[in-house]
Amino acid sequence: MVNLAMAVAVPLYIWPTTNAWKPLYNAISAAPNTTFNIIINPDSGPSNGASQPEIVSAVTTLRSYSNVQLFGYVHIEYANRSTDSIHNDIKTYSTWKKTAKSDIHLDGIFIDEAPYETKYLSYMKDIQTYIQKTMPKSHGKVWTNPGIPIDAKFYDYADYVNAYENSYADWNATGHNEIPECLRQKSTVMIYDFPKNAPGKLNSDTKNIIASGYNGTFITTSDGYEDFSSIWSQYVKDVANLTRTTKVKTLPSCKK
Repeated sequence: MVNLAMAVAVPLYIWPTTNAWKPLYNAISAAPNTTFNIIINPDSGPSNGASQPEIVSAVTTLRSYSNVQLFGYVHIEYANRSTDSIHNDIKTYSTWKKTAKSDIHLDGIFIDEAPYETKYLSYMKDIQTYIQKTMPKSHGKVWTNPGIPIDAKFYDYADYVNAYENSYADWNATGHNEIPECLRQKSTVMIYDFPKNAPGKLNSDTKNIIASGYNGTFITTSDGYEDFSSIWSQYVKDVANLTRTTKVKTLPSCKK
C-alpha cells in the first residue's frame, strides 16, 4: 500500500474578470502540497489571449504558485479538425513566455475532443510529436480528453488521459468501475452535477477516488465549467487532507 498524491484537475473555462479566479487562488494557497493541473482556455483555444491584459495578469498570478501546472486548451473535434488549425493553436501557445513583467508560459497542452477509435492512434502520436517539438523544452506535456475509457495504446501518446467526463449519477452507477486499474495512475476524471449540500458524500467519494489510484480529479455541483461551484473549497480541502492519510493499493501493469 502506498500514498498517492492525487492532483486537483481544473478545467478553467472562466474569463478572469475582477475576482473571478480568486476562489482558485485561495484554494491553491490553502493547499500548498497539492498539485493543481489547470486548463487555460481563453476562447476555445489561445485566440489572442497573450495580448489580453486580463489573461496575462491572471495567468501570471497562477505562475506565482509552485504547485500548479498550466495546460493550454486545444480542441480537435474527434480528429475532424484540420491539422493546420491544430498546429496553429499549439504554436501560438508555444509563444506564451516569461518576461520581466509577466509569466504566462505553459507546461503543456490539453487536447479536448480526443478520438477513441484505435484507427486514430497515429493521428494522436503525430499531435504528441508536434507538441513536444514545438513547445519550449520541458514544457511539452500532453493531456488528452476522450472523456471515456480508451485503449491502453493511446496512453503511449499522452502524459495524462481524461478518461471520464460525465455526471455524478453515471459515475456512481457504473463509471467508477470503467477505467482499468492499470491505467488509473495516468487517468484523470471530471465529474459534474454532484449533489449539493452533501459534504459527507463528497468526503467519502473523494477518499474512494484517491484510494482507487487516479492521477487527478475535478468534482463540481455545476453542469459545466464556467463557475466555481458551492463545494469547490471543501473539495480541495478534502483532497489535501485525504491524500495524506488515504492508502492506495499497488496498481497492476497493463498486459501488452
